[in-house]
Amino acid sequence: MTIIHNILRITAIVCALACLMVSVQSCDSHERLDTSIHVGYVLCADHSCLPPAEADSLKKPVVGVVFSTVTDDHPAMAVMLKDFEGVFCDSLMSNGTSTSTTAYDGESNTVSMLSSVDGNTGRYMCPIAQHILSSHPSGQSDYIPSVAEMREIAAVAPVINPIIKKYGGDEILTTGECWYWTSTEVSANSSMQSWLLSAANGGIMATPKTETHKVRAIVQLNYPE
Repeated sequence: MTIIHNILRITAIVCALACLMVSVQSCDSHERLDTSIHVGYVLCADHSCLPPAEADSLKKPVVGVVFSTVTDDHPAMAVMLKDFEGVFCDSLMSNGTSTSTTAYDGESNTVSMLSSVDGNTGRYMCPIAQHILSSHPSGQSDYIPSVAEMREIAAVAPVINPIIKKYGGDEILTTGECWYWTSTEVSANSSMQSWLLSAANGGIMATPKTETHKVRAIVQLNYPE
């Protein structure tokens, strides 16, 4: 009987340990949170990125929508909620952008545009850059997307438009007046033209800088790993 009792006791301990291991593994699995950013998450005023339902439950003000996740070429990016209209440059001159239609360099392009100043009057020559770099709700700097960045917005417009609309923003137009300024000048004629991009299909058209068109600000999401 003693032998049988000891066998039963050992069996019970083994079963208990097995149940404990399953329980621990289950808890670890349950508590392993997805901290990555996804297209369609919203950017809040405190620079946190959350699913829309979570942002709503926490009553966080929403300022943008994620349109691109992190890749080897760029960090995650969010598009702001509202359009702005203006001329690329109010005189025909080169503004020093990279002119690359494949680079994710809207930020440096926008800074180059802002550096375009009339030497005689000190007046900024690129009003859309001046506006965008001080347009973020808390005063931080947004920037004008490059051709490559604006193409990513156009590609996911059907996905993010309902979310933009939910928070009172201007949908990315994919019909009608669907042309948006990029921050990329035309390499063959950088003093005269910059690229407009159609959000309907991502096509670009060289356009005189003094024309007025829509522009949509974006921002990079740089978080510690």
